[in-house]
Amino acid sequence: MRHIAIFLVFLALLLPARLPAQYSRRRGPSSATANSGPYGGPAVTFNGTVKALTKKELVVDLDRPDPDAEQQSLTFRLSKKTRFLKGDQPIKLADIEAGTHISLDATRDGDLKFSALNVMVAPPGKPAEKPGDNAEK
Repeated sequence: MRHIAIFLVFLALLLPARLPAQYSRRRGPSSATANSGPYGGPAVTFNGTVKALTKKELVVDLDRPDPDAEQQSLTFRLSKKTRFLKGDQPIKLADIEAGTHISLDATRDGDLKFSALNVMVAPPGKPAEKPGDNAEK
């Protein structure tokens, strides 16, 4: 009986010390999610017209799916990983002007803002083609 009492006292002292360890914050990198960081999620393609352009951001007026639809603009971050293309040829950011029709691939960063991956300039009257999409069918 005495051993059981000692065991219960020992267990009562040890158990509260162990419980907080289950709920402590983890240190180090957190587990990956679809929006855990730059280019972490799937890329989405947007089509539209360049409204404004700086070294860090690109503002695009999106193409309207319906003529009666409201005009929407989105802002995309630009980074060193952003590629600018006209056809299959790389171009510079300075080669794109406001009013240019583009297609761009973007992902959401961890802070839920869009980051542009590929910006493709479209020839007049045509949507831009993604690199490698020009294969004959």
